[in-house]
Parts: sequence; C-alpha cells; structure tokens
Amino acid sequence: MPVYEYACTGCGQKVTLLVGMLSQVDDEVCPHCGSRDLLKLVSKFRRGRSEDERVDEMADRLEFMGEPDSPTEMRQMVREMGRAMDDDMSDEMEEMFESDMEEDSE
Repeated sequence: MPVYEYACTGCGQKVTLLVGMLSQVDDEVCPHCGSRDLLKLVSKFRRGRSEDERVDEMADRLEFMGEPDSPTEMRQMVREMGRAMDDDMSDEMEEMFESDMEEDSE
C-alpha cells in the first residue's frame, strides 16, 4: 500500500496517509481535524543506503574531524554510529561508552 503526504487546508497540518490501492480520492481524511479537503504533496525521494555505506560515511567524518573534543560530543557520535546500524544499536553503544567512561575515571 502506498504512503502519500497531504497538506490539510482545514487545519494546515501536513499528514502522511497509508492509502489502499482501491481507495477513492475522497476516502482520505485528516487525522487531526477530520477534513476531507487535502492537497496531495510531492514527496521527497530518498535513496536508502546500506549499513556499510552509513558506517563508511561515519568513518570518513571521524577521520576528517578527528577526535571529539568533549565526552558529550563523543556520546553523540557513539549514538549516531549506533543508529547507522541496520538494527538501531544506539542505546547499547551508549551503554558501552558509559561503561568505558566509568572504567577510565577509576
């Protein structure tokens, strides 16, 4: 089933709707205000990248920018690396980072 984006002229909200293949134009309803006065928007195209491409991009960024300056920046980078994985591992990677930080402070 395709996903379409609409602008609701009733409440001004941008809405994303899962539309059945056999649905009629008037079947779509704004989930915020119930209006049927929706304008179909042109959706952005996004090319999905593989986990390897995302991790390679992160490695290139790290090489270019060097080591993060603070633990906060490092934590953000670790979480971003976790989100680059096919299965979001940001929480697990942050836990490992926190554990390493505790060991270093002892």
